Amino acid sequence: MTTRASALVFDIDDTLYDLAGPYRAAYSELFAGRWDLPVDELFLMSRVHSDEALDLLMAGKISAEDHKALRAQWTFADWGVELSREEALAFQAAYAQAQERIEPYPEAVEALRVVREAGIPLGVISNGDGAHQRHKLALLGLDAFVGEKNVVVSGECGANKPSPVPFREMERRLGVSEGDIWYVGDTYETDIIGAKQAGWKALWVDVRGREVPDVPERPDMVVHNPAEMLQAIESLIPSTKK
Repeated sequence: MTTRASALVFDIDDTLYDLAGPYRAAYSELFAGRWDLPVDELFLMSRVHSDEALDLLMAGKISAEDHKALRAQWTFADWGVELSREEALAFQAAYAQAQERIEPYPEAVEALRVVREAGIPLGVISNGDGAHQRHKLALLGLDAFVGEKNVVVSGECGANKPSPVPFREMERRLGVSEGDIWYVGDTYETDIIGAKQAGWKALWVDVRGREVPDVPERPDMVVHNPAEMLQAIESLIPSTKK
């Protein structure tokens, strides 16, 4: 039996919008005529390497520019392609420009609307730079649903998911520490494991058909597209029907 949510907290990338779209656009602009690489698989590995580089950045071991270059270089190296630092930074710049044109999943907009109208505490937790992730929410037009104080970004709280730090900070901001707090996210290693280790429920938005890692943490619900995500969110909201 599905439990009802006492609070709902969302990831941003690949949960509220298609993160791969800007990645495909950047690859097409710079490299389509040069290499025939599986762009969707390239994108999936870029998420892994981005988190690895972000950990080094947060630890003060690399610069912000190193973070941008290394995550692209490591990703392309998995397919035997050696990117120069200049090529890696150019790719990241094209990727950033394409991200300025992102649009939310319509179902994500509806999900946030029904949560807000139900009066359930609503928040966002995201890994990354604070200004960058907040800018994404504004571009998507979703910042108004959440409110600035209910957005927790790892670059501002000093720890990346799956650390419990951002989850505990969100509990503090929402004023909710008991009951069924649900986290909705796409990345198993950070979103699902982080939420479960924090004692939360987890809704896995597996839009990429990823394999489940060999870990004890398991999601409470799994969906595979935005429409299923909306249906799942609606099932977690207490009915207002008399």
